[in-house]
Amino acid sequence: MNKVIALMLFLALTSLPGAAQDRASLRALGNAFAGVYDKVAPSVVVLEVEATEREEEALNFLFRDRAPRRSQQEQTSEGSGMIIRRDGYILTNAHVIQGAARVGGVTARLKDGSRWPLRIVGIDEKTDLAVLQAEAKDWPAIAWGDSDKVRVGEFVCSIGAPYELDYTLTVGVISAKGRSNLSDTLYEDYLQTDAAINPGNSGGPLCDLDSKVVGINTLINGLSSGLGFAIPANLAREISAELIERGRVVRPWLGIRIETLGENPSLQQMFGLERGVLVRSIEPDTPASRSALLPADVILEMDGRPVASARELQQAVLRTKVGQTVRLQVWRRGVAQGTKETVEVVTAEMPEPETWIEESEPFRAPAPGEDGGDLLGQLGLEVSDLNAPVADQLGGATRGVIVTHVASGSPAAVAGLRRRDVITAVGDEPVGDAGSFRAALENGIDGDVGVQLSVERGGSKTYAILKP
Repeated sequence: MNKVIALMLFLALTSLPGAAQDRASLRALGNAFAGVYDKVAPSVVVLEVEATEREEEALNFLFRDRAPRRSQQEQTSEGSGMIIRRDGYILTNAHVIQGAARVGGVTARLKDGSRWPLRIVGIDEKTDLAVLQAEAKDWPAIAWGDSDKVRVGEFVCSIGAPYELDYTLTVGVISAKGRSNLSDTLYEDYLQTDAAINPGNSGGPLCDLDSKVVGINTLINGLSSGLGFAIPANLAREISAELIERGRVVRPWLGIRIETLGENPSLQQMFGLERGVLVRSIEPDTPASRSALLPADVILEMDGRPVASARELQQAVLRTKVGQTVRLQVWRRGVAQGTKETVEVVTAEMPEPETWIEESEPFRAPAPGEDGGDLLGQLGLEVSDLNAPVADQLGGATRGVIVTHVASGSPAAVAGLRRRDVITAVGDEPVGDAGSFRAALENGIDGDVGVQLSVERGGSKTYAILKP
């Protein structure tokens, strides 16, 4: 029991006037908590997850504060889940079953002690949710509540298996709503509670006093002391339905790589803006590439609503539908102070992410006069003229210089340049060959804010800020 409820109990039992009435109220509250447990606990399952010792590190949130660890190669950990449909569908956190797809799998243990093997229906890492299913019928399913209507200060109950203590009830209040920037998940809108959420609670229900689920408990590393967080039920209900229907979640996207302008003082200085979302690059064959949006545009609003960070823009796009037209107000560098324009982009389905892997070698800036000690050597950059055969092979720009080498740890590497990038302009000056590139670089680079390079990479248009 948390400190708030303990204090209420103490005050009620020690107060002289109306003490009997206070005790009756507390008994009624206790009966309400007990009623939630009686109704919801049969819908909660304990998940036994088998993983190898290597994969156990991915589940370290379940093993933290436990001693000793099992020594065998295959480990079995516990998490929580809840039955969301009578035909055996179970909802939990994605991190609870991480690694299980490659080893042994997941088993559900119900309150009556029966054990059921599960298949993984779908996993959505962007919301940290997963759906599993047992070959069962007539299971007791939870009742969904409306997480949008839950208020700060309302009592809530959590049921799960913290530290392998199955079917533990903890009680608290909703202490905040709309918490974000707490984890690596893309979509964050957590409910915060002072009900204890410990290792093993993840994936279990957070219920109101009507025994309806308003959240899915989620353990967040480093934030478990006195604080608990839950994914709102409305989001979890939507995601779980899509996982059951398709096995995956279809999301809209624009096809841009972005950065929060307010987190980078040098970019704020370069663009003369304090807030906004900077378009770092535009991917080929994406909604943004088919629009008037350009690299180095700063997005200020989407559909009339200000966006101050990359996460705000991501979440705004995620709330749209595939095929929906969004209107972006962008600030674009011009001859004077820059101009504001409205760009329309029609969203498309987000593809699976790709992984970039690059090789490089340690960088040591050569001294002036030393071989390679010119400006490009100091920047850790080597370029060559872009000839017609190479341009045809790259399938992008037909004029510029191609990057042939970027030294690890060099200013060019810090700027994000890569081998096979094609640099087409230095600032506003187009580049025709290596000679014109060197001249434009020497004339345009500034020691404090650097210089902007226009870059084409694999068919996408981007830019780099190169500083000496």
